[in-house]
Amino acid sequence: MNTTGTIELHGDAPVDHAPRETGRDRVNATLGMILFIGSWTMAFGTLLLSFLVLRDKIAVWPPAGIALPSAPIAGFATLVLAASSVFVERASRSLALAPAVGADRRASFSSLWITGMLLGLGFALLQAWLWYDLILAGRTQTSGLYESLFFGLTWVHAAHVLVGLSLLGWALVGSKRGRYGPARRSFISNAALFWHFVGIVWLFLFLGFFVF
Repeated sequence: MNTTGTIELHGDAPVDHAPRETGRDRVNATLGMILFIGSWTMAFGTLLLSFLVLRDKIAVWPPAGIALPSAPIAGFATLVLAASSVFVERASRSLALAPAVGADRRASFSSLWITGMLLGLGFALLQAWLWYDLILAGRTQTSGLYESLFFGLTWVHAAHVLVGLSLLGWALVGSKRGRYGPARRSFISNAALFWHFVGIVWLFLFLGFFVF
């Protein structure tokens, strides 16, 4: 068995020779990601709790007479992010099944993962469009409580998006170079897990600012 993590080329495709990970390796990696997400959840939970407390003190929400972000854009962005999460999850599962079904499934991983990344990038652009839409209306983070909360929380979420896209990109490059594959996929599954977390956080923000 090759345990050096080297790559051999067969035609144009790299063959996975990354060291095989054990069940314990996968459990440890997943536990680490859960703790990482938990720390981010506590930070975001504090911000959301502050948002709810401040909102509860206002009789009418959103406050009257302010320019609101575009609800259609926000709704479309939510659907795009949900679709991205679906493609990323399908890609992660296809890689897990690759040893049993052959090389075609491994090729499917790349196409599904890239589609998920492109949709994630599309969401990031739509999120920036929401900020631009408000700024064109003359509203910034200093215009009032609503704007301060909206810009502040969505900026923090944008940081999550950047981290998530970076993890997805690193996982894709690693799979292309043979560092990750069917026998060593914890990083890929954990990158997908973090991306799902990004989507759940956005759903709470969408419901808080645009629905309830």
